[in-house]
Parts: sequence; structure tokens; C-alpha cells
Amino acid sequence: MLMASAMIMGTTTTAFAANGRPEDSDTAIVTITDLSGNPTVTLYQIADVEYGPGGVEFVDYEWADGITEGEDITPEAPTATEINAIAQGILNSDVIPFGTPMTTQKAGDTFTATVSAGAYIAIITGATDDTIYNPILLTATYGTEGNPGNLVGGNISANSSYLYGSTAIAKSTTPDIDKEITDGTAADGDRETASVGDVISYELTPTIPNYPSNATNKTFYVTDSLSGGLTFDYDSLAVNISGVTVTRSGNNFLLNDNIIATAHETENGFNLCFNYDNLVSNSTTGAVYVPTVIYDAIVNANAVVGSDGNGNTATLYYGNPNVGSTWDNPEQIPTTGSSIETTTDTETVYTYQLAFRKVDDNTENPNPLAGAVFGIYSDQACTNLVDKVTTNSQGYAVSTNVAAGIYYIKELAAPTGYSLNLNFAKKLH
Repeated sequence: MLMASAMIMGTTTTAFAANGRPEDSDTAIVTITDLSGNPTVTLYQIADVEYGPGGVEFVDYEWADGITEGEDITPEAPTATEINAIAQGILNSDVIPFGTPMTTQKAGDTFTATVSAGAYIAIITGATDDTIYNPILLTATYGTEGNPGNLVGGNISANSSYLYGSTAIAKSTTPDIDKEITDGTAADGDRETASVGDVISYELTPTIPNYPSNATNKTFYVTDSLSGGLTFDYDSLAVNISGVTVTRSGNNFLLNDNIIATAHETENGFNLCFNYDNLVSNSTTGAVYVPTVIYDAIVNANAVVGSDGNGNTATLYYGNPNVGSTWDNPEQIPTTGSSIETTTDTETVYTYQLAFRKVDDNTENPNPLAGAVFGIYSDQACTNLVDKVTTNSQGYAVSTNVAAGIYYIKELAAPTGYSLNLNFAKKLH
């Protein structure tokens, strides 16, 4: 996110353009670069220049209705808080800009506008890649008496991070959530596989929006919903900061004795409502602690076998900083729209089946044998039992309690009329 001014605005210095003196017909170019997602940029003029008689010679800046110089804005070093408050005033009609706002649909990666002298706030919305931007302050100003020149505009990158005076300016961010399986599965190519009863560990890492301190909407909310083949373990839900697990007290997670998140258990998953302000690690720079969410789930008897797999989807809900208000109800997921947007990530666990057939020793026309009981083991010594199955009338036995790998089967009970082969163990893939 970016909040910045192209240059300091002096309010008492009379200066002259290269043609001899400032005129009300002077224009300059202001530019915002490194935009993404083809957003809509709307430019509002919040300060105009007052010229002398006949529209020549700079006199002073005049601020829009609703802005008091020195109270609502510090012209020499405007802060992120001031810029954001003015943008909110524009959206709420508490600040009345000069003239008609300039709007560019789908600005591409660069927004350019030719403007008269003054100060402008750009409000950027609707990026298709979910990038969110805080308001950007642009100015077109004259040089000082010691360095006269033409009206000068500004060029600001929406993808840079730098300091304006002593105030930290944060770059734009694209909120995201990354979901990973960290333990409990076996790899089969690019698939994660597991057996019924296996415990799967998950990790969620969100990319957090950088909200200004006076943003009205600081929604930061994570949900996860598991499919029927996975059973969520609510007691395993935890939040880490820099690899250290924070304190959990009931449904609340605390850092430095402050609640940073409140959880709510859903039918087969959870909602996790974060308190953004309590995640701020440095009030001067606006830096925040980045939480990681971890939990376990168990593959159950309803697990889907085969290519469909057993998925679960994590969703990050985040707010438009200046539209709407912060969602703080952990028991109900946020309502999406112009004020709240989402991004998701899904992980899938696959389970397989192991099938075999028992027949008699008739080499020409073997007969199927029903009622034989087999143990399925994960080790050659047949000590680690994975499943126990019985052959059907066609001699087949099937187990779905397996992941990708090598298994060994051993007969535990022979069919009626047959003796048990105590030394038999068969390797299957």
C-alpha cells in the first residue's frame, strides 16, 4: 500500500515559472506507475492555487471544503493518517474537492493525468488481481524563489516502499493465503496420499493487508472448511508468530496479553477472526506480526477413494480500508461485496484402494475362495497392521485404508475346508 506526496507543498513562497511568472493556465503531469490488476483510478483535487489579478503570480494554496491546513493536513510533511482521513472524508462527502473528479477505467500499469497546480488524492479500486491500495497524494507545485522553474508534477510508484520525512510509507499489497500439508502424508507424484486413520497436519500462512491506523475497515478473517472424508481436530488449532505458538485461552489467542484472534468451531472446520490493531508490532512504521495458523485433521471412513480426493479450502477475507467497517463476528463469516473481498487456497488428500483375489490351486480353472481373512501390513515382517479384510463370494477383498506405497498381506483365517498358510506373505503395490 502506498500513501505519499510527490513533493512538499510550500504555502507562503511566491515563485516564478520559466516564462517569467506563474499563470492559472499552467499544467503539469502527475503519474502513478507499477499498478497491477487494471484498477480504476479516480483523482480528486483537494488543494487549488490562488493567483493574483489577471490569473498571474502565485499567491497561496486554497484547500477544499472540509480540510483545515495545519489541522487536517501538514503541507510540509503530510502523514499517511492525514491522507487516509481526507480520502475517507471524500468518500463520505465530508470533504468537497475542487471540480469534477478525473476517473480512468483500467489504468493498466501506469496512470497519467495532466493537472493544474495544486494537490490531488488518487483513490484506486477494483484491481482484478485483488491488489488493494490506500489513497495516494500527488502534487503539482512551483519551484522556490531560489530555484525557479515550471510547474512540476510528481511520479510515484505504487510498488515501492520509502520514507516521506520521518513517516514510513508502505507499498501496495495483494492479500493472499497459502495452505500447505506439513505432515502425515506420503507423496505420490504431485499428490499427497494418506490412509484412513492418519493424522494430517496443515499450515495456513496469510499475506496481511497493511491498513493505516485510521482505516475504517481492517477486516482480517480466516476460515477453513474440510470435506466429509476429513475430521477436524479443534483442540489442535493454534496460531504461531515467528515460529512461536501464542497462548490459547478457550477460543482466544493472545499475544502480549492482547487478543489477536478469536476462533469459532464450525460443522467441520473453523472461523478465525483476527484483531488487526493487536497485530501491529510497530506503531510508527505500521509493521505487523505475521501469524501462521496450524491444525490437524484425521482421515476418516468416509474418505473418497481415487482421483477426486478429499479437499479442504482456506479462505482469507480482507477489507477495503476506506469502505465499510471491520467485521468482528467470529460466529458468522463476513459478507463479501465492495467492502470485503476474498482469496482462497485448497489442499487435497488422496486415499487409494488395494484389491486382490484368493483362489484355489486348480491351475486350469481356479475357483474363487470366499471367507478368507487377510491382514494388510505396512512392513514386511507383518507387524504393523493397516487393515483387515475378508474375501467375498468371488474371492475378492478390497481395502480403502491405504495411501500410495508398498503393503504386505498375510492370511489370518482360512476359508472353510482349507488350512491356514502360516508362512504366506505377499508383497503388493
